[in-house]
Amino acid sequence: MGYTKEEKAMIWLDSFSPEYPKKAAALARFRDPYKLAAEFSYTPWLKDVFGEKYAAMKESLEGGEYLRALLSSYEEKGIRCVTCFSDLYPEELRAAEDPPFILYCKGNVRLLRERRFAIVGSRVTRPQILAKTEEFAARLCERFVIVTGFADGGDSAAIAGALPSGRVISVLAYGLDHAYPASNAGLLRKVEEKGLAVSEYIPSRTPQKYLFPARNRIIAGLAEGVLVVSGGAKSGTRITAECAFNYGRDVFAFPYAIGDKTGEGCNRLIKEYAKLTDDLVDITSAFGINLSAKASEPLSAEEEKVLAFLQEGAAHVSEIARGTGIGEGALPALLVLLQMKKRIVSCGGNRWARC
Repeated sequence: MGYTKEEKAMIWLDSFSPEYPKKAAALARFRDPYKLAAEFSYTPWLKDVFGEKYAAMKESLEGGEYLRALLSSYEEKGIRCVTCFSDLYPEELRAAEDPPFILYCKGNVRLLRERRFAIVGSRVTRPQILAKTEEFAARLCERFVIVTGFADGGDSAAIAGALPSGRVISVLAYGLDHAYPASNAGLLRKVEEKGLAVSEYIPSRTPQKYLFPARNRIIAGLAEGVLVVSGGAKSGTRITAECAFNYGRDVFAFPYAIGDKTGEGCNRLIKEYAKLTDDLVDITSAFGINLSAKASEPLSAEEEKVLAFLQEGAAHVSEIARGTGIGEGALPALLVLLQMKKRIVSCGGNRWARC
């Protein structure tokens, strides 16, 4: 995997993890990271910029062994560095506020050249919304690469929907050496194998809460539009939506019932600027896309009864039995069939809801 001299210099600079404003200031003065590296030892001003890191940075430039070892370690890990000087770097992201200087990538980097749409949600997302999110992601990835984060809940549902096609980009708020939560390490490997995992941080950077808000600007910057599927009043999904809106992207949101705390943020976004979205066509029509409808599996009369009853909201199996007149003994098999047909979802505790 070859890099230009400018890209190598950018990778060298970023390896010391200087704060974004310091990198920006240094590059604004030199314009070219290669020139910055070549003149590093002769520019006293850089001591003030990089402070205590200056001495190590200066020493690393002697002989070139540091950079060779660094690039070799990335290659061994399967990490590709897409710098702001690369042809692969997405132009939409370049035009966003404070674009990352490097995208550390693991997986199919060609996905960065395709049309992209973001789906984000909070960790606390209701089962029926998770099912709907997975369905939307699976259909939208026919035309877009799905961009999302890596949290449990809405993000994971978006990944689940798009992963079978391999058309998914997961943006991390920490280095690629880590997975957060750790229980999702297996899912991250699947994303890296079939899709693409991306981070603006060097691989060793550990997860820190304050890094997540900055990550959301990348999700918004990569996408042509953003769908917010869940989020409380103070959810981080709001940051992604605001970034997208400020970048001139279309913002969509699922509507929620009055008093549902898991969707307060969505309802607020709809009040302000997001497009109310309860059907896939609400999104596809905004982009002039026509996704041919897939024929649903036929339903029996009893299945239709259950769906009609659940129109009013989630219900316990005993309530479904009373409301439909179907015996409780016959319901479990019926409910499983409807779940397999992706018409209902289990809410836990023997409660069910329509997707």
